Amino acid sequence: METPAAAAPAGSFFPSFLLLGFATLVAALLGAAHRLGLFYQLMHKVDKASIRHGGENVAAVLRAHGVRFLFTLVGGHISPLLVACEKLGIRVVDTRHEVTAVFAADAVARLTGTVGVAAVTAGPGLTNTVTAVKNAQIAQSPVLLLGGAASTLLQNRGALQAIDQMSLFRPLCKFCASVQRVREIIPTLRAAMAAAQSGTPGPVFVELPIDVLYPYFMVQKETVSAKPPKGLVGQGVSWYLENYLANLFAGAWEPQPEGPLPLDIPQASPQQVQRCVEILSRAKRPLVLLGSQALLPPTPSDKLRVAVETLGVPCFLGGMARGLLGRNHPLHIRQNRSAALKKADVVVLAGTVCDFRLSYGRVLSRSSKIIIVNRNRKEMLMNSDMFWKPQEAVQGPAPRSLLSCRGSSTPVQSSSTAFPCPALPIVPRTWTLPCGAGERELASSREVAPFAFMFGKIHCSSWWAASWRGLGGGKGAVRARTETMRPRVGMEREEKLNFSEPLCDHF
Repeated sequence: METPAAAAPAGSFFPSFLLLGFATLVAALLGAAHRLGLFYQLMHKVDKASIRHGGENVAAVLRAHGVRFLFTLVGGHISPLLVACEKLGIRVVDTRHEVTAVFAADAVARLTGTVGVAAVTAGPGLTNTVTAVKNAQIAQSPVLLLGGAASTLLQNRGALQAIDQMSLFRPLCKFCASVQRVREIIPTLRAAMAAAQSGTPGPVFVELPIDVLYPYFMVQKETVSAKPPKGLVGQGVSWYLENYLANLFAGAWEPQPEGPLPLDIPQASPQQVQRCVEILSRAKRPLVLLGSQALLPPTPSDKLRVAVETLGVPCFLGGMARGLLGRNHPLHIRQNRSAALKKADVVVLAGTVCDFRLSYGRVLSRSSKIIIVNRNRKEMLMNSDMFWKPQEAVQGPAPRSLLSCRGSSTPVQSSSTAFPCPALPIVPRTWTLPCGAGERELASSREVAPFAFMFGKIHCSSWWAASWRGLGGGKGAVRARTETMRPRVGMEREEKLNFSEPLCDHF
């Protein structure tokens, strides 16, 4: 027979179930109120009489970040931001195709060191930019792409030029965001500008729906019916639309910081810099390869040039680093890179990766000590598991590392600390490099020593022959290919080579 004490817990189950259900209902209501923006609207009102629009917020952020040009192909989705940029003195350049707008923004980013900005309309306007965005991604160029979109209320409802733009650009961009309210424009753009320049630079994408760019009265006209609703369902729909509109513009014009956010750029540790200095100080045949990443901000190119000249190490320039040392600088080598890499005992790859341009690392000698500096760790160690091994792999900006290793006895400022770099000993290093039938003598020291160039008969067929045979070409194919590359066949030279002539410049 069951006792009363045993039956008591069973009797208290029903009140506990009611309490749990009530708590769940309250949590659901609070969540729905938060999702509808009801709590936010209690503290932030909507200025229904204002004629301001979200495009003004976009233009204010761009101006605060030093943007001078905005490339576009005019479309109805993005017209307010174009008008606002022009009023604030940002030059709006209208192109004939969207891909041209992004290519132009990419060029501005590379030449000025700032973020290049392009704005295109929704749907086909954005799909037309894919090639240029991918190009900026590979080139590690900071580009901000602003894309129009259908109204937030009409997403996934078959609106004009409405496609899933976020899924299209996530594989191409470092940062992708879709603005859902006017008040989110400024913080989203600031985060996008910082992401474009932090770490490994690259393109970013911000989607701006049409209803966050146009003023309140225009969005209200398109959203809320002018006629009073009929019936309970109609009143419910009308309340939902009015609340949606209020949440869209609540707090839209409240002051917010517009300036740049701090950048997150990896820096080499003092210990890594010290080890690189020691390796370079003991080198007899050092060589430096400078790639495009070496020209990335924040270090100016003139400081990088001074660092290279102070090191006094022969170097090859590639990508955007071409032209860094001028036309006839004694440290700049333009030919026989493969032979130089085979003979060098220390190779510094500054902003250069071991991809097809370096035969995936096979061109590097196994006996050489390799120092590689790159912001991107994945690219830095590319193919290191197969054809080459780095002695020192430094994740950080190549210019900053070269400035630290240049042998200055004064402290070099890092992002977090200041550390002195010991002076490199001034020991002239001379080594010879085969060049055709002659020899090239390379002298290097910390004091930029002049080179002695002695050339015999210049033949351009050596590199082409090796490459063509590697691809399975025959002698006839090699001869036909090299004849087209040789400006002057059998040219005898004893004077200094004029590098303005395109001889074997296959890098």
